Amino acid sequence: MDPHIETFDPAVTGADDLASWTSVFTDGQSELSGGAPAPAEELAARLRAGRAGRAWRWAARASRGHAIHGVAELRPRHHDERIGFLRLFVADTARRRGSGRRLREAVVAEARAQGMDRLQCTVLVGEPGERFVRSSPYLRSLVRLELHKQYLDEETLRRCWSVAATPARGYRLTHWEGAVPEPLAASFGRVMAHVGDAPGTQARQGALAWDVARVREWERRVTEDGSRLVVGAALDRTSDLVVAATVSTVSRGSVADQHDTAVLPAHRRKGLASRVKATQALRVHDLFPHVEAVTVTVDRENRGMLAVNRSLRYQLVSERLLVEEGLERR
Repeated sequence: MDPHIETFDPAVTGADDLASWTSVFTDGQSELSGGAPAPAEELAARLRAGRAGRAWRWAARASRGHAIHGVAELRPRHHDERIGFLRLFVADTARRRGSGRRLREAVVAEARAQGMDRLQCTVLVGEPGERFVRSSPYLRSLVRLELHKQYLDEETLRRCWSVAATPARGYRLTHWEGAVPEPLAASFGRVMAHVGDAPGTQARQGALAWDVARVREWERRVTEDGSRLVVGAALDRTSDLVVAATVSTVSRGSVADQHDTAVLPAHRRKGLASRVKATQALRVHDLFPHVEAVTVTVDRENRGMLAVNRSLRYQLVSERLLVEEGLERR
């Protein structure tokens, strides 16, 4: 018998179903990302209060009335609302029974209804992730990613202090929590526009336009789930403008997420990525003592960033595939 799939509204669902949904979601996120960004109880509270950001959600059961064993969430990408991002998890004991396929079908239908033209997700290399990719002839792999984790232990912090304290002639390091200071907003946007053209990145998009309005909207979206935003940056001493930056979000979980690191092309190969990431680790440790580690994904072809991470004591946790499905009607 096919599993039962239903839309999931955390504002009205029962307490038991909310607890089941968030448990499956955070367990799946921990398996995929090396640690859930927030405990299940915190996620449940944010969902119930409508503070988890804009998204569409579904639940899978063996049949009506049974416990939730599969979950899916669809969000528009921060940088492009035409691209949907899917998170889909099924409990170990319920896999290979059609729940993942049926959940994905529901997500695809909603993404099309919302005007999205592409759907992306990440899956672990190996089984069952790659089997999920092969389940649709329309899915294609974009990049192979490495998931790295940096434990904020004493040895790592000493290494970061050493790198951050090494002078970078012509630059100074800074950081901020929350919104970028107004005098730096335009230059920070110019740096973020180059995230998609990092050296060696297979999924290069080229530089995108990031004006101040786009920066403010991006800040709103990355924190709408209750996360705290921390940015480390390098400023050109001559112009006092941002030329390199790295971005992290922190919740009440013990693992923080690092999202993007970018350096303006004219300022690359000067050690700025290492310095801003080292400074960022120190600031996250100082500001959020409950955070024990930072995770980040890196394109395997981005040799420069792989070397930076190794130098800052990041460890390889797993490999993932970023996959995409076109949503044109067939």
